[in-house]
Amino acid sequence: MSLDTSGSTRTPDRTAARTPARTGRPLVDRAAPLIRRAAPVLGWVVTLAVAAQLAQGAYGQLTESERSVGMFEAIGYPASAVLLIGVLQGVAVLLYVVPWTAFLGALLLTAYLGGAVAAHVRLEDSLAHTLTPVLFAVGIWAALFLRSERIRRAVLTGR
Repeated sequence: MSLDTSGSTRTPDRTAARTPARTGRPLVDRAAPLIRRAAPVLGWVVTLAVAAQLAQGAYGQLTESERSVGMFEAIGYPASAVLLIGVLQGVAVLLYVVPWTAFLGALLLTAYLGGAVAAHVRLEDSLAHTLTPVLFAVGIWAALFLRSERIRRAVLTGR
């Protein structure tokens, strides 16, 4: 207990030091600056991870590796298509990584991955093989959502 200047006794408020100050704003609003700073960083981490995987595949196609040619022939594409598809995939990955053209790159990669899903369905591949391109597409758009304030605003507000 402490004695204040008026001479009355009172118990000290020990919880005041432990509770955060009430600002009148919801927690989401108070966390917004942190989210605004962390979202682009996380978006770039996911972008680079997805782009590295897709660029590796494009490299295999551009070099016409035995593995790439074999996979394309198993799907039913001629070996002559490997190089063209590798160029298209590589260009799409580059467009996706560059901030000014990321939206176009994401659209092109989504179309490319849609073709991969169609090929896996046609071959009656396992569910895991069929869903892998879908997961890549989700990662592409999630990363773009996180790294672009304009896209976040457009998705969340419709403007």
